[in-house]
Amino acid sequence: MKPVKFEDANGELTAPGCGKLPVIQTRDNCLVSCWEMSEKEKKEFEKTGRIWLSVISLKHPPVCLSVEKPYAIATDEEKSDENE
Repeated sequence: MKPVKFEDANGELTAPGCGKLPVIQTRDNCLVSCWEMSEKEKKEFEKTGRIWLSVISLKHPPVCLSVEKPYAIATDEEKSDENE
C-alpha cells in the first residue's frame, strides 16, 4: 500500500528512510492518513479479506482501520457555533 495525499491533510509525518506521510490532525488529536492498495493488493484482499497492521513501537497505540473517512470537517456554521 502507498500513502495518498488528500484534500483535508494539514500536516506530514516523516521518519528516516521513509517518505512523507500526509495526515490530518483532528481536534481530538487523532492523526489520520489515507492509503491506497495496488491492483495486486486489491486481489489479495478480495481473496483473504485481511489487512495486516505493523507498528514500530514497544507498546501498541490505539489504532483504527476504516474504508470510510473516519473524521468530519466542521462546516463554517458549526465553527461559528463553537466560537459563541
